[in-house]
Amino acid sequence: MAVGFDASSESHTGTTGSTSQASFSWSHSGGTPKGVLVFTFVNADADDATGVTYGGVSLTAVSGGRAVDTTGEPRECKAWFLGSSIPTGTQTVEVTRNNNSNEMYAAAITVTAASDKDTAVHEAGILLTQADQGISVRNPTDGSPGTNSMRFAAINSAINTYSTTLPSTLTMGILYVNTFFSTALQHIDFGNNVIGVVRETTAGQGARNIGWTSMDNDDVAAVYLAVKEVTAAPSTSIKDLIGVGIIPFRR
Repeated sequence: MAVGFDASSESHTGTTGSTSQASFSWSHSGGTPKGVLVFTFVNADADDATGVTYGGVSLTAVSGGRAVDTTGEPRECKAWFLGSSIPTGTQTVEVTRNNNSNEMYAAAITVTAASDKDTAVHEAGILLTQADQGISVRNPTDGSPGTNSMRFAAINSAINTYSTTLPSTLTMGILYVNTFFSTALQHIDFGNNVIGVVRETTAGQGARNIGWTSMDNDDVAAVYLAVKEVTAAPSTSIKDLIGVGIIPFRR
């Protein structure tokens, strides 16, 4: 089978995020997901997200999945993931955070996969874009696991305007979703910077393009990664243990 897109959601709409709170939360309308990916963003050089839960189940910070810009207009983007035993249906996503004045935002994505599989981020294939530089598509890899994976990317950029379409003629000051490879999911415009999340339009294997295009060089923190299918963890239910003879069956 393959990893597929289920649903996405965001913590805030409008032009403001979370400030001076111990936590913030929102509702995510998932189906029967096999993985949960959450991106947290801070408009400062600060690791302010201290934890993420989905339906009360904790996600793990993705190793190598934090991008940070430390100079100029500092900012952060960080990935969190849960790849097994995902609660179904509509669930609450909660981000716990340092209670300070740094503005935060977050977005959640749920994915599907084969019924007998779990999911994981291919950590060896993660790519980061950090500091003051140009922005173009990147090609994170899934390591070619044998079934199609799906790539996701998240960006916190000092560019002022976000566009979900890619015109034939580009304009300075706009961050464009590169629609040749990517589908826009969530974004927010804080006035002096934009945050966005995209997915790969079509799942596949290997190193594949995803992301944004811009004519600007500016401060940025972005994470590009692939979510792949993996062998499901063995069940430890009493029923299954009886079935394999670990617990003897007696009438």
